[in-house]
Amino acid sequence: MAPRPVSGGRDVASDGAQIANWFSNVPTCTRFLLASTSAVSVAAGLHLVSPYYFAFIWTGIWTKFQIWRLLTSVLLFPLDLHGLLCVIMLYQYSNELERQEFVGRTADYAWFLIFCTSIMFPGHWLSGSIFFAQGLLMLVTTLWALNRPSTIVKFMFAFQFPARYLPYVLMGIEYLFVLHSFPYSMAYGWGAAQLYYYIAVDLPARGGINYIPTPQLVYRVLGQVRRPNARTRYGSTGVATTSNPIHQTPGGGHFWGAGRRLG
Repeated sequence: MAPRPVSGGRDVASDGAQIANWFSNVPTCTRFLLASTSAVSVAAGLHLVSPYYFAFIWTGIWTKFQIWRLLTSVLLFPLDLHGLLCVIMLYQYSNELERQEFVGRTADYAWFLIFCTSIMFPGHWLSGSIFFAQGLLMLVTTLWALNRPSTIVKFMFAFQFPARYLPYVLMGIEYLFVLHSFPYSMAYGWGAAQLYYYIAVDLPARGGINYIPTPQLVYRVLGQVRRPNARTRYGSTGVATTSNPIHQTPGGGHFWGAGRRLG
């Protein structure tokens, strides 16, 4: 009797195709954040590249034109459980924002990320911060919470509270269990998201002007067209809705791990 063919290779190929299909369906900005944070964190964590070359070093940026530091300094998480859960949370909240508040508006979401990360950089001179990945997580989480303040967040399987308190809970955990010092980077991200929300969402909703509209260049780079008169549930009306009132913080029982200081 002829031997039966082994299906292991086919199963692996099928799993790979499913992963590739899932990844290709992730919204554009969230897909970039997931891929870039993973790549930078793995490269630094495995010592393939020194973390120093990813840090926000102003002299390198200004005098040596090392402009990649403007990007990599907000992408480096520790390669441990704490960093993994941070990336998972970043993916979840960014994915929801891009699929709901910013649905069909990739350029506007990209501008939100660009504007807020730029606002965080002066923290380098205020507190000496050279990594802002926790700030990136915080600005995404804060905007997510601002758009659904009454949504009940289930945290660590036991605690439930309105989403408006989520940024403060995360900063408290970072202070108590990770840094043991004030989380400046997270505070910068929180402040940047609050500023963006007030100028781009709250103020126009009250009849004011959005003083930080998405630049036309961002639309062109992402192949989109500005729709100045379009009324969406976010940006022009300042209203956000969600069909799922319960959002569980990813990572199960714990969000923190044995992380090193990142800013």
